[in-house]
Amino acid sequence: MISLFLHCGDTNNKKSTPTAVTIPDTLVGKDLNGDPILVGKISLEQLKMFKKDWLTSEYDRYKTQADKIEAIASKLSGKKVMLFMGTWCEDSQREVPAMIKILDQAGYSTANMEIVAIDEPKEQPAALIEQYNITYIPALLFFENDKELNRIVEFPIKTLETDILAILNGEPYKNAYAE
Repeated sequence: MISLFLHCGDTNNKKSTPTAVTIPDTLVGKDLNGDPILVGKISLEQLKMFKKDWLTSEYDRYKTQADKIEAIASKLSGKKVMLFMGTWCEDSQREVPAMIKILDQAGYSTANMEIVAIDEPKEQPAALIEQYNITYIPALLFFENDKELNRIVEFPIKTLETDILAILNGEPYKNAYAE
């Protein structure tokens, strides 16, 4: 098990207790080279703890399209966002930090976003992979009233902001692998 303690500041100047972030052994697998990866439903804090270097550097490096962030923010109310990714996957390492930054800046509670880490053969967690028909990652899925609106798969067609906005606006959108 991997543990990290986070301290959340208190505006009342009272002492606060650090919150422990742990990664249970049941969420740690191995990639095809035998290196540790995350597998299963994870929190954003667990992802940050596990892959802090690429996640932080790519998050900081990505420049959002400010003109689109406000429009995205106005459309996110009542939506659920779900992310499928692989900690071993170069596409995930490139796209996921930007996806998270866009959602953060749009005011979406990424701490509550459902994140599913997939193993390298894309076999585990099998039930979720099958339920959501995941073939390529990363996949960012948008839901309203438990119905999938659409998804961005592996990379954006135009830009992440433009694609997210098209999905949230209900515009015709096909990811790179849609038929």
